[in-house]
Formats: sequence, structure tokens, C-alpha cells
Amino acid sequence: MKDIAINEITIKNFKCFKDIRLEGLQRVNLIGGKNNIGKTSFMEAVELLVSSSNINDLVASTYKMIKRRQKGIGIRSDYFELDFIHAHQSKLEIKSDKSCFSIEYQEEPTLLENNDSAIELDAIEAPFLKFKLNEREINYPIEKVLDFRGRFFGRKETSPIKTNFIGPTTSEERDIAIFYGSLVDINKEHFLNESLQLFDENIISLKQKAIDRDIVLKVEVKDRDVPILLSALGDGVNRYIAILCAIWASQDGFLFIDEIENGIHYTNYDKLWRIIFAASKDANCQLFITTHSKECIEVFNEVSDSRNGAYFEFFKNKKSNMISAQKRDKDQLEYALSHKGSIRGE
Repeated sequence: MKDIAINEITIKNFKCFKDIRLEGLQRVNLIGGKNNIGKTSFMEAVELLVSSSNINDLVASTYKMIKRRQKGIGIRSDYFELDFIHAHQSKLEIKSDKSCFSIEYQEEPTLLENNDSAIELDAIEAPFLKFKLNEREINYPIEKVLDFRGRFFGRKETSPIKTNFIGPTTSEERDIAIFYGSLVDINKEHFLNESLQLFDENIISLKQKAIDRDIVLKVEVKDRDVPILLSALGDGVNRYIAILCAIWASQDGFLFIDEIENGIHYTNYDKLWRIIFAASKDANCQLFITTHSKECIEVFNEVSDSRNGAYFEFFKNKKSNMISAQKRDKDQLEYALSHKGSIRGE
């Protein structure tokens, strides 16, 4: 089994982070802190790093990150802005124990040769972004990076590392169907069905139905003669299925889950965390997860141990006004939870 997990990461000048370092990352990493403290931005930084096994992947992943965060701003579907470099800075750097990259904003035209690019030398206009991954560099005009069609890549993505991102809202059924297809490919449907029965004993299995160029998800339940629509069971089952399928869809890779508690009742946290720890080990998948829920953190701490789980609390340093992160071990976290400590930045 290949060791793909990162153990530490340093982020400089990315979004809200001036300079932040996390050490002692584990297979399952839970991130807590106040709203607007950088939890989601941290996951995006990690995702950029681990999904970029070559420099073209880095450009592609940058485009996808921008598109995912800005697609709901309500201006135009083809309008995006460059917003991921820290204020008043021109260069960001992200480094782990496995890899490193930088993205630099430049206003002057370049005369550098771009061997990896499909763009001719005289087409590199200013302003542009200089992407550097390990020892490779490539330059792209910003207008090309922000091209909503994403046709600037010049070649298909070749990254062998699987990465998936589950946002804080209900997952689209089409996305769940794609995740579920990964389970079918590796003959793991039984894992999902057994896990669903732990979540709700009336659920028997998940099924897919193809209809006119689309997929409808249905659920077989004990008290119905025919399967019912997944949407009929509510957001909790939708999110539960999305998470479990995405772990195996991210086998030998990475999964990012934003606000994991959304839609899931607190009485199911114990089942969820136990399945996450077991499945992530079997799938050799490293997870990065955010939460606002004290109850979710409490159950995480009960289920995890120092060999498979780590909790990091994000906070703003009052002296430097910079965002920092503190890792809490089980005893520290238990004490803070029971003595009204600063969990979630409170």
C-alpha cells in the first residue's frame, strides 16, 4: 500500500493565510474554529497541493478551485476573478513533506520558454501567472486561467492521485452516482449497503436507474414494495451516502469534506465517525474535514486515537492578527470540551 498521506504543510500568502504551518497530520484530520477563520481555504490549499502531480494538473486544479468557489456569486456563469493570493502579495507558496508549489502574479511580459504549454511564446501576455511545481515552471495569461471552458490545458489531466471535495450543502445526485460508480468498479457495494443499515435499519440498499442520459438514485427499504427516490429520505441520508461513497472513490488519495455535520442528526455522529475511520484505513484515503459542531468534535475525540486522527483548531492571533492553528491531543481536547475551552474559536 503506497503511503500517499502528507504529514505536515506550510501555507504562505494563500487567501486569508499569511503564513501558517500544521504538523502531525493523520489519516483523518478534523478542523475547527469560528466562521471565516480559513477552514475551507485550508482544505483548498491542501487539495491544490495533493491533486497536482504535474504542472498541468496544478493549472487545472487552480481553475477548478476558482470555479467551485465563485460559481454561485450571481454575476455570470463565465465570470471569475483571481482571488486566492493574500492581500498585497504577488506570490503564494504551499509546501508539504511530499511536494511544493508556488503561483506568482506578474505584470511584465515574459520571454521565458514554455515547453509544457500549448500557447506560443509570443502569446504569453501580461498580466500572467507563473506556476512552479517542484522544479518545473509554466506561465499562463490570467485570462486563460480564468477561461470558464477550461480549454487552455493543452492535454488531458494525468494526475494518478484521486481527490474529491464534498461541499457543505446537499450533494447533487449525479455526483453521488459518480462516486457510487467507483464502488461498483471495486466491488464495494456491500460496504455501502451494510453502512446504510447501520444508519437506518429499514434501508436495504442503494440502486441506480438510467433515464434519458441521466441517473436516478433509488433506495430499497423494508416497508416498500418498490425502491423510493433517494430525495424522499431527506438530506441526512443523501450526505451520509455521499461521504461513504466518496471515501472509496478517493481510494489511495484524498477526500475533503466541508461542514460534515450538515444534515446529519447528532445521534448518528458515532456511527458516522466509526465508519469513516474504518473505511479510510481500508481505502488508504487521507481525509480533511471541517465542522462547527461541538457535539461532532466530542464524538470524533471519543472514536479517534493519536495514530489515526488529529484535531486542529484555527484561531486569529490577537498580537499578529494572523490566522494560526493549534493541534490538540485527546486529553487537551477532552479538557477543553468539558471546561468550556476555546473549541470552535469561542
